[in-house]
Amino acid sequence: MVSMIMVFGCLIPDRNEPSKCAVFGLFLYMSFFGASILPLPWLYPAEISPLRTRAKANAVSTCSNWLFNFTVILITPVIIDSISWGIYLFIAVMNFVFIPPMILFYPETAGRSLEEIDLIFAKGYCENMSYVKASKELPRLTDQEIEAKAAEDGFDSSRRQGDMENSGEREKLLLQHHQR
Repeated sequence: MVSMIMVFGCLIPDRNEPSKCAVFGLFLYMSFFGASILPLPWLYPAEISPLRTRAKANAVSTCSNWLFNFTVILITPVIIDSISWGIYLFIAVMNFVFIPPMILFYPETAGRSLEEIDLIFAKGYCENMSYVKASKELPRLTDQEIEAKAAEDGFDSSRRQGDMENSGEREKLLLQHHQR
């Protein structure tokens, strides 16, 4: 975001040596974006989706990622012709606009096992709360604590999720727990 603002500032007409600053800003943007947010559309859906829907979630994520990339590449030359350096300000603003939805709607999954992530979504669904709030309320758990929490919430922790993958039992358990 800062690098896009820097590029925007460097490309305003009537400036000396704007190209060096703009190129530096673009490289800075590509470096930080590539190391931080760029992998999220590829990694996050696989991390938060149950095994039964993981492939479909990744397919939708990949398809939408490429569709948006195609759209950006298609319209960028037209926008540059129309508003010139203003495109970089637009990109910076769009980056800022997407910060609140990421904070409000994407639960933090760093350092959590797939089973813990399942419990986060089960807790959010069963208790009708935000998944972000559920992730903050649910502490980091050991394997034994995960099994105990699953048993406490009425989930059959002795069966593996892969065993329930085709039968839909996981969803039935969630519904039964929610109806209590």
